[in-house]
Amino acid sequence: MICAQPDASGVITSTPTQPADMATCAVVLITGSELSAVNGIAFPSPADFGTAWALGFTLVVSSYVIGWAAGAVLRFIRY
Repeated sequence: MICAQPDASGVITSTPTQPADMATCAVVLITGSELSAVNGIAFPSPADFGTAWALGFTLVVSSYVIGWAAGAVLRFIRY
């Protein structure tokens, strides 16, 4: 990891001396190999994303259909 600071124009440059505690850095730059060691940043696979989307879509559509069917039965009974 590399400690960096933004300048007045917003350009990020690394600091000349690296502190022992990275908590004092304004910006911390990491490499690709370090990124793979961080937990919780992984993107889901396309299959997992598709499954989650299908589940959400099915939940919305099935809720609408169940509500519509219950309303149709209640309208039928009322008349």
